[in-house]
Amino acid sequence: MPRSTPLVGLALAVLLALSACSSSGDDTSTEPAPAGASTAPAADAANSEPAADATSASPATDTASATAAPTQGDGAGTYSSAELTAILETVQLPEGSAVQVLPTDELEQSMGLAREFLSSVEITPEECNVFVENSLESPEGAGYAAGVVDADGDAIQTIISVASSSDKAFTEDRIQASSDALDACSSFSIEAQGITIDQEVQRLETTTEADRSFGTLTSQSVEGAQQQTMTVLGVSGDLAVTAVRTGLGSVPEGSQGELEDLIDATLAAAR
Repeated sequence: MPRSTPLVGLALAVLLALSACSSSGDDTSTEPAPAGASTAPAADAANSEPAADATSASPATDTASATAAPTQGDGAGTYSSAELTAILETVQLPEGSAVQVLPTDELEQSMGLAREFLSSVEITPEECNVFVENSLESPEGAGYAAGVVDADGDAIQTIISVASSSDKAFTEDRIQASSDALDACSSFSIEAQGITIDQEVQRLETTTEADRSFGTLTSQSVEGAQQQTMTVLGVSGDLAVTAVRTGLGSVPEGSQGELEDLIDATLAAAR
């Protein structure tokens, strides 16, 4: 089973849940980049080598009714977690790969472990801490779901997450804060459990059907090993969709277009 430690956002909670590992002294790698969910940045947990995590067994699917009425009310998202789970279950990549959706309770537990781990990491320079700070909060009543789209052993991992909250300003503020921080944080380091991970982040020009989209490509280096993580975020109304792909050495050619298509497919499924 791959050894990994969660870092930031829903994507990391997915990796933790899939590998069924906890943040108890395992080697780790991370990537901060804006993400959907109810926080702005997303990141990837990786082995100390660092490689993209892959599940050691097929993840279970949490079934939900796609026809349930959206949840309304103060502090509640337009879509509940069950409804977002049902949406993800209908999403497919162009080649036909389906999303393997994680059970909500398993995802919630993993998100809690991810936040606990985040509180112990140190980022240099200090102003780049915005990536972690944004990931430790979430609006009350937010709905969310996440899963794996495809995997190629330990080399490639693709994660999709979707979140909904009536507090649109919460998500927008954190997206803007992370976007602004990229100007000063194109290069920084993270120390986690005695391991230092060097990060280089570049902004991507993205094209999606979302009202607003944002993307980053991060190169991670730890103990001489390399990994790349590409993140694309799309926000439409109260829905925030994040697609993350990690690759040992580098992400495959054409990844950005595939992640953008995944964002569009998820937004279309929610209409």
